[in-house]
Amino acid sequence: MIFVYIFTALLLVISLIMQAHTSFDVLRIAGIKPDLLFITIVYCGYSFGSFYGEVTGFIGGLLHDAASHSPLGLLALPKFVVGYIVGFFGRSVFKGTMITVFILLFAASFVKGVLTLVLCYIFSEATASSVFTIIFPEAFYNALLAPPLFFLFDKIFEKELEREGY
Repeated sequence: MIFVYIFTALLLVISLIMQAHTSFDVLRIAGIKPDLLFITIVYCGYSFGSFYGEVTGFIGGLLHDAASHSPLGLLALPKFVVGYIVGFFGRSVFKGTMITVFILLFAASFVKGVLTLVLCYIFSEATASSVFTIIFPEAFYNALLAPPLFFLFDKIFEKELEREGY
């Protein structure tokens, strides 16, 4: 299991660097950048359960808060909640087809976006139009990237998934 912890930490750091650094703005399409950190968190919850999903979501969210200079918890809480919910259902409910992974990531990204929007109302200003200008496009972009990334992550964690019976 130590292998899973080390590679999860590595994936979180790599995706956070790609998320936060301006060198990776080539990933931005129409002003929307995919949330690679969130895709990694959803994968961890999906593959290893609710506890692992919530811990990964909380740690990844705190790192994202620190890197983006946002109020503490603004990005951590939605990732924590969605990591737990996805992990609660996990692979036992959502089988690993491309369609289910696409739908899972779209729904999870939408919930994360709405939770973040509600927190933005509390911490600062936000507009409801963000649902159509940011949340839907980002959810779609995350969902498009999820199947190939989940395939790659499945290859990385292949032995651990076999041990757990997936």
